[in-house]
Amino acid sequence: MPTPSLLLRYVLAVAFIAPALCGCSSLYLHSASTQEATAEAKAELDKVSLTSVFDNEAAYLDELEKRENAAVAESLIAQRDASLLDMLQGRDVEDGDGRRFMLTRIDGYLRTLAGTSDRGGKTKLWLVIDEARRKVNKANPFPKALDAALKSQRPLLKAPDSPPTPELPSPSGTTLDDALAAALKATKDLADKQSVAEKAQSELNQQLDQAEKALAAGNASQKTFTDLLAKVHSLLQQGKVDDNPFVAELVSESLQKKLDELIEVTDPKGIDQPQDSKARATIGFVHAAFGVGDAFSNPPRVPHPNALAATKAWLQYVASESEVQLAEARSKEVVAQAILAAVAEQVYFLSRAGDTLGPIATKPALAQNEGLSKLLADKSPATSRAANGALYYYAAAWTKGFIPAQQLNEVTNPLIERRAKLQQSRKSGEAWLGTLKPAVATLAAYGEGGVDPHVLAELLQVLGLGAIAVGVN
Repeated sequence: MPTPSLLLRYVLAVAFIAPALCGCSSLYLHSASTQEATAEAKAELDKVSLTSVFDNEAAYLDELEKRENAAVAESLIAQRDASLLDMLQGRDVEDGDGRRFMLTRIDGYLRTLAGTSDRGGKTKLWLVIDEARRKVNKANPFPKALDAALKSQRPLLKAPDSPPTPELPSPSGTTLDDALAAALKATKDLADKQSVAEKAQSELNQQLDQAEKALAAGNASQKTFTDLLAKVHSLLQQGKVDDNPFVAELVSESLQKKLDELIEVTDPKGIDQPQDSKARATIGFVHAAFGVGDAFSNPPRVPHPNALAATKAWLQYVASESEVQLAEARSKEVVAQAILAAVAEQVYFLSRAGDTLGPIATKPALAQNEGLSKLLADKSPATSRAANGALYYYAAAWTKGFIPAQQLNEVTNPLIERRAKLQQSRKSGEAWLGTLKPAVATLAAYGEGGVDPHVLAELLQVLGLGAIAVGVN
């Protein structure tokens, strides 16, 4: 694989030849050394593959995520097991016995997570969450269903005469209301941005169609396409200002479609001259954006296929930038919903633990330094089942709620940005190869004496001005 400095020499070689080509005629003086150098540049560039570099980094991030998730799990499992042991044994706990210790943990976590403990209320948090889950469908996702259920049932959760209990910091650091608000906002933001972008794409498509009709009727001028280019600039700038990657994706999608239509009707040697208004409209736009081709000459002058290929590579880069940003935003939306699900699990199982322990919340009596192990061995099946169920649900609040929520907050979320940057680097590399390869291929053909110097100058125009024209420099 050639080194970066060697690739740089190829680019500089193209740039060095450019000024000489700008004023040249079709005269070409063959040089054996030029042919050898340009052929070598093409051969070396054809060997370049960036895939393994980025695949290795992606594999490293996957392994890092596994290790960090394991570390988070080990830490919280230790906290979970320590509290369960205190509940079972009841020794030296601050609240006298293991059962009371469990009740203060349930109440304290629920106060923090849900704003209130539901022990003694007319309904239970776990029932509210169950109700929301039953109503989930395609049109009513879980965040929306849970929001509605909480709003209707929240007044019934708190017992009127329940004594205040101190809040306990959540081991995962997220409350139910915060997680719900984040999930609803992530979904709404994406939907709003997509709606704005679809409107922008519709406006652009309408202007492209108008340009085609104007050409067919003989009413189009070069200003038609400079105005069209200004519209593209405006939309791309709007997408950047509004942090809306949908705009760049849909705009570049429309332009690539038009470019593909032109490529399909262009001879590989670039000698066909399409007369239909769609192809000529695309030539007009390419000329306005890159200064190559001419829709108004007779017959229309089509850009060389390599120039079209380089143009498409730049448009694909515009799209790829937005695709990476969209993937990052969608990943964050998925994580926000996963965090909400994990916090809902915390609340659900803590509520069930309190509800299950309710019938034996005070009887049979436990002395100080006694724990739930005594109740597990009670001769009454109802007592032992209640103690066993409460311990299971409390443990589940950690295993299915606190641990995954903390992993999402501390590991998954930060890695989303790192993966997005890696993917953006991959796309950037692909874009540069996509533009360099047509350039070097044309340079090699020039070295062989098989390309008019104007073709090479045309391609350099795309490479030099194209990046600026489509806003990706």
